[in-house]
Amino acid sequence: MKRKRIIEGLNNNQRIRVIVSGVGFYTTVKDATEMPFTDQRVTVWRALEVIGREKIEGLGGQTKVYDDKMNSKTIDYQVTLL
Repeated sequence: MKRKRIIEGLNNNQRIRVIVSGVGFYTTVKDATEMPFTDQRVTVWRALEVIGREKIEGLGGQTKVYDDKMNSKTIDYQVTLL
């Protein structure tokens, strides 16, 4: 049975390379939704949405996220399609 696409424009089994806060790893679009830390998962998800919408090979930059006490922190990220 075919599953619905998680990110429009990308296949669920598309391999990606992710570098978040200096830690890099290989995964798939589907498995990126299972990352253990919410701020990192949201950062990668947003990058994948831009990649799928703009039809580009990768995206990198910085994003600012807030915890439950509204303390901000900056996350460096890079997401590349393989």
